[in-house]
This record gives sequence, C-alpha cells and structure tokens, in this order.
Amino acid sequence: MQFINILHADAIVQRQVRALRNHRDVRRFMYSAHEISEEEHLNWLSSLLGSTRQTVFVVMRDEALAGVVSLNAINTAHRTADWAFYLDPELQGKGLGSAVEFWMLDHAFNVAGLEKLNCEVLESNAAVVKMHQKFGFSVEGVRRQNIEKDGERIGVVLLGITRDEWRVKRPAMLSLIERVSRL
Repeated sequence: MQFINILHADAIVQRQVRALRNHRDVRRFMYSAHEISEEEHLNWLSSLLGSTRQTVFVVMRDEALAGVVSLNAINTAHRTADWAFYLDPELQGKGLGSAVEFWMLDHAFNVAGLEKLNCEVLESNAAVVKMHQKFGFSVEGVRRQNIEKDGERIGVVLLGITRDEWRVKRPAMLSLIERVSRL
C-alpha cells in the first residue's frame, strides 16, 4: 500500500478520487452528501496548493485507488489536526481501514509533528467509532443533532488521541496490522 500526496498523483487518479467521493456508499457517511461536480473538485484540488491547513493523500493498493486520507484543520501553533478518510466500498471489511488508520497515526505523530489528533464521525457510523477506539482514540463528546442528512438530525461523535497515547497503543496495533497484511 502506498500513500501519495494527491497533488503528486496523476490526473487519472485525481479524477478517480472524485468518482470515489461521489459513490453512494461513501457519501452516506459524509457531512455533505451532494454529488461533487468536476468544477467543484478542481477548485478543491487548487485550494490544496500551498495549503498549510490541509494535506490529502490517495491510498493506492496494487496501483489502483483504494481510498483517500487527509489531515485537516492543521494548527501548527498547537500541533493539532483533524483527520478523515474514506475507502472504496468494495475494499471495506478487509483490514484496509485499520492499515490506513495505523499509517495516519504514525504520519501525524512522527512526520507531521503533531501532539494531538482529532476526528469526527457521524453517530450512525458506529463501526468507525469502534475502530478508532480500538486504536486508542477516546470519545471526547457528542455534538447532538449536529447535522442534517436525509431530513434527519444526526449527532457527531468527537474523538481524540495524543502522541503519548499512541506511543503506548502502537505496539499492540502493529501486531494486528502485521497479521492483516499477511492475509
């Protein structure tokens, strides 16, 4: 598996990111469920040029796009950021999400120099909340009825992990990732 800055990916992969983001099974777990136009996608890519607040990576597996992972709301003064990811629905349930989470935690704390990593998950996505907790994230709160999706108010679960917490949790998770990668 490779993680490539989206700005260094070729135009074909960049277009595939838009198609993946527009997939019905990806959109249902996003804050914004509308289909992203080509113009909106190109504007988003342009906004990443020189950005110090966001870095986006494509996840490549066997030379094919498998997903997208990003650091957002990067705060260099406090050394914090939020992160998010989405995967090709065809590849879910095979350990790929765990491999992406492991990579992001290592990247955030060892490459990006963060001290705290946060994320937000729709309350309806209990499986991802549970996965984050498995990696050492703590639930820090819930924004009740925070967004509207399909005419319904949905809560958002707030999670976070510190560099020190990851340092303690990492050895156990490394053995899990090694087992999954052998499958």
